[in-house]
Amino acid sequence: MSPEEKIQKSIETGSISHAYIFEGSKISCKKSAAENFLKAISGVHDLELCPDFYEVKAEVGQGRTVRSIKDQDMEELQSNLKMKPQGSRNMALISDADTMTVRAQNRFLKTLEEPTEGTVIILLSENTENLLETIRSRCVIYRFYDRASLEDETAESFKSSELIIDKETFHDIKKALSQEIKTRDDAYTFLDVLEGRYRDIMVGTDKKSRFISRDEAIRDIEIIEETRRALNGNAIVNYALKRMALKIQEN
Repeated sequence: MSPEEKIQKSIETGSISHAYIFEGSKISCKKSAAENFLKAISGVHDLELCPDFYEVKAEVGQGRTVRSIKDQDMEELQSNLKMKPQGSRNMALISDADTMTVRAQNRFLKTLEEPTEGTVIILLSENTENLLETIRSRCVIYRFYDRASLEDETAESFKSSELIIDKETFHDIKKALSQEIKTRDDAYTFLDVLEGRYRDIMVGTDKKSRFISRDEAIRDIEIIEETRRALNGNAIVNYALKRMALKIQEN
């Protein structure tokens, strides 16, 4: 049963938990699934106009280069969730939840342990291993997988991924990257597409697996993850992607 089917079943049966973790990459449908879930259980059509809906996002703070959720934002969220809702329930959506500091996570435990009646909290995460076990154990976890939710046109829009996999000339790869990657979000989506291809190669479901060994695919995935960490650390997008392409060529 897919995460979407499990969510729909919980809505139909009324078995709603107070806390969830939706895990998946940036190109998975975890955020839209979370928003649709909250709309369904609250009867709200536009969450942004709902006074009982609160969202927290990671951002780059003053004097820092790494995107993370600020302790102050979590403190404010906890205060808001203690207030009586105007409608049926308070709802919170925490994007990039795995960027919370350990201190913030420990503080947030109290809210997960003693939520106001009816409150529903959803944490969006790319890797639940970055969340404390005490956080994970108090949440229902749904995992959204990229390849099932990835639209074909999304993958097709990144021709540079094919050039990198085929180890074409760096000149051609650099040109394609410049044409296709315009924003940091584009870069994250591109990395998810590329990593999805390599994972398919690794398990033998992609036609390129005839030419690329499993060990080589694993090493290339490690290079992609290294690039993702660099982008999370606010690295220059074009430089990080070009460096990645060179390292994959050398692999």
